Amino acid sequence: CMALGNDRNWIVTGTSKGFLALWDLRYHKPVKLWQHSRGSAINRMATSLVAPPQLWGSKSAASNARPFVFAASGPNECGMFDLIDGSCRECFRTVEYGNRFMNNARDEIPRLNEIPFASSAQRRGLLTSGLNRTLADVLPSSFHSLNAIVGSIGAMNSSFLITGGSDGKVRHWDFANPSRCYVSSGLEMMQPNPSFERIDLDKTRRLMVCRQAPTPATNEFESEMRPKKLMQGMVTEGNRHHDSIQDLKLANFGLISCSRDCTVKIWR
Repeated sequence: CMALGNDRNWIVTGTSKGFLALWDLRYHKPVKLWQHSRGSAINRMATSLVAPPQLWGSKSAASNARPFVFAASGPNECGMFDLIDGSCRECFRTVEYGNRFMNNARDEIPRLNEIPFASSAQRRGLLTSGLNRTLADVLPSSFHSLNAIVGSIGAMNSSFLITGGSDGKVRHWDFANPSRCYVSSGLEMMQPNPSFERIDLDKTRRLMVCRQAPTPATNEFESEMRPKKLMQGMVTEGNRHHDSIQDLKLANFGLISCSRDCTVKIWR
């Protein structure tokens, strides 16, 4: 995948082995090379030239703008990375109750580890070192991944990020206020709403966590046929995708999503 810079003079590319490269389009040369700390595929990216989220709303925000890349990689998480030092300023993560891996929300947030430029032979060796590794070698097959991200960064109270992934859910994230975060599509019938939490790791790093509760077993709630007995008709399944969400786009009339279930939906 790739993402174009705000001034269209630079581009960031991501590989299936977790490498990110910054390219100068004017001179057709690579500028920096990183590897994502998760070591898994870079599924989707987006760029922005803004101040760090912790400075939004302050008087110094305009003078502290710097290039960022949003990279979706690893188990159902997306990081906002500073392209100057590779640090993750904000991470958006979904964890399910009962999963041992990364169920602790305070697990270390991802970062980009810079790889010094060396000879062309050494660079080729780095990029081919993981040819025999598969995603199953890095992450258990039960973990979901993010395949689509879209959003808008403006005033502090109007900035948001929308993510869609292999679990079929569309999540809306606020950069600072957990009460503004929600799941707009994808919850199964009788599945509880998730809880969102903000964790300030320090003055420069922040973690937004979505704790997703599982769907209760059929014997834990009454049958969907009960409304029919009450002459209320059948309970219809919610309007949602039934497979992995592959892409998201913002339009003037709402959000557009497409899925591997061969459907395109418009959300108003």
